Amino acid sequence: MGRIRQIFRLYAASAKLDWLLLSRDVRTGLIYIFSDWISAVSSVLGIALLAVRFEGIGQLNADEILWMLGFFTLADGFTTMMLGSCNWLWISRVVGRGQVDHMLIQPVPLWMQILTGGFLPFTGSSCFVTGVALTAVATARLSIAVTPGWLLLLALYTLCRMAVATGCSYLAGTAAFYRPAACEELSTVVLDAMNAAGKYPLAALPVWMQALFLTALPVGLLAYLPSLLMLGKLDAPAAYVWPVAMAAALLSASGMLFRKGLKHYARHGCPRYKSMGFRN
Repeated sequence: MGRIRQIFRLYAASAKLDWLLLSRDVRTGLIYIFSDWISAVSSVLGIALLAVRFEGIGQLNADEILWMLGFFTLADGFTTMMLGSCNWLWISRVVGRGQVDHMLIQPVPLWMQILTGGFLPFTGSSCFVTGVALTAVATARLSIAVTPGWLLLLALYTLCRMAVATGCSYLAGTAAFYRPAACEELSTVVLDAMNAAGKYPLAALPVWMQALFLTALPVGLLAYLPSLLMLGKLDAPAAYVWPVAMAAALLSASGMLFRKGLKHYARHGCPRYKSMGFRN
């Protein structure tokens, strides 16, 4: 119970800092939020217009494509809102810039810092709110029966999406322990590539490529497979478990490699720091 209370206190502290950032300069903060909203809408608008023009893509009609894009925006926004501050989602920046020392001197476990330090409920919520609105509109147009079980499944797949993105980011980001200068932006490259590909339905691709994008390169888990399951387009009980299994596997693998990288860091430190304490 003490750990749980501490987690909530840290979330409250992160929320307070985010509110101070917004209230200190409301005009700049609102511009930042509005820019995020424009970016979120424009990133999915092209696919939505294609779906309307061709009356769907693959096995999904235009409204189902809208639901998939809404879910992608919702889940992506939730990930950014929970982990978007202080580069916790883009961990290669923290590692590559030699900032792990800052983490190690804190009287809080590393996992708790990562879990709570990136919370942005005010300046980072615009994409999430946009996704909720898109998903709600598509749900109404499709006349989906919204039950408590359906909402729980939606929340579960949103968490799985966050876990998949975070796991891939940390898997790539651990390379920065060994090559900090070269790999500082590796997490950014991986997440940008996943987000660019994760918006598209995979139905038109060959079966082997769909399998690849649902396993080794799990961009299909960001929106496509969860959308098929939530919309009842896939009648395969095992498929409902797959996003959860992949999320757990990626988090486990990334945690194992991150701990190994920390051991390397403990022996060698970061060559990008000078003796007087700033970066080369």
